[in-house]
Amino acid sequence: MEIREIDRSDEDQLRQFWLVGKQAEDAYRPYDFYAPFESARPAYVEGGRPGWRNHMLGAFDGDRMVGRTYLNLPTLDNTHLCFIDLQVHPDHQRKGIGTALVDAALGAAKAEGRRTVIAEAYVPSGSDGPALAFSRATGFTEAIDEGIKVVDLAETEPTWEMLAHEAAARSDGYTLVAWDDAVPPELLAEFCRLNEAFNDEAPSGELELEAEVWDEQRVRDGEAQNRRVGRHVFAVAALAPDGTMAGLTEAMVSDHAPTRGFQSGTLVLPEHRGHALGLAMKVANHQAIRAAFPQCQILMTGNAGVNAAMNAVNERLGYREVERCVEVQREV
Repeated sequence: MEIREIDRSDEDQLRQFWLVGKQAEDAYRPYDFYAPFESARPAYVEGGRPGWRNHMLGAFDGDRMVGRTYLNLPTLDNTHLCFIDLQVHPDHQRKGIGTALVDAALGAAKAEGRRTVIAEAYVPSGSDGPALAFSRATGFTEAIDEGIKVVDLAETEPTWEMLAHEAAARSDGYTLVAWDDAVPPELLAEFCRLNEAFNDEAPSGELELEAEVWDEQRVRDGEAQNRRVGRHVFAVAALAPDGTMAGLTEAMVSDHAPTRGFQSGTLVLPEHRGHALGLAMKVANHQAIRAAFPQCQILMTGNAGVNAAMNAVNERLGYREVERCVEVQREV
């Protein structure tokens, strides 16, 4: 077995790199939310996406890839971090390949001057599972535990009008503004301000995260990348009576996997909480997604157990936990 960098010009290696990861996840995760190859390929070929640089390491048995690790390195902020995504093909697990890939990833992170490596261990609800045991055995410690939840949009759609009316009755004076794919120019500065607040306000446990730096270039570069890979971002913001942004929620659907979507961040700033803004924004976003993608049935999201308010909102919307994601970290 040999571990080496992927040849980004070799389409067979790129496809194997993607397929090993998907086959590994299909073997133990209850839902398929693996990024489509068409969405992942540009970052594979180009060495990263806006604001990130990557390394792609494959474990080869001859010409066949049996394991892989994907290193993602922030370049605009949090430059002490390296995020890794590691999988071994189900037929080749428990042969030392995963441990060898961890060692290779740590070496690559150190060579890049990174101090801390962060990974995700997906485990069944109510148990630790082999991914977490492997993380502990290779020197990682748990930083935060999130419930991974899904909602059936078709099943819950009949409740949305009632929930929207309930939220509106509690959010008098606030205005919802929705968009998809591009932030309106007049909201750009406020959008950046909300995104910079995420790492400070959202639960992050023991993760060694620093505040992010957002500006117009970062936003527009990300939007251009999304358009290139067929990824649509649906957003709803809550504007306070003075016109400032009080809250924000975003979700994504890919042209290449339109039956499923990913609900990413939702934030209401502390001074605006207690007005049902989280519920109002998320109901409006569910409605926008179904209008644009009527075939989109399942949305997935993650919530830390300590985030009582957002867990309550998601319960009202019909989300149910299907697994857990334990984010783990270790020093290089």
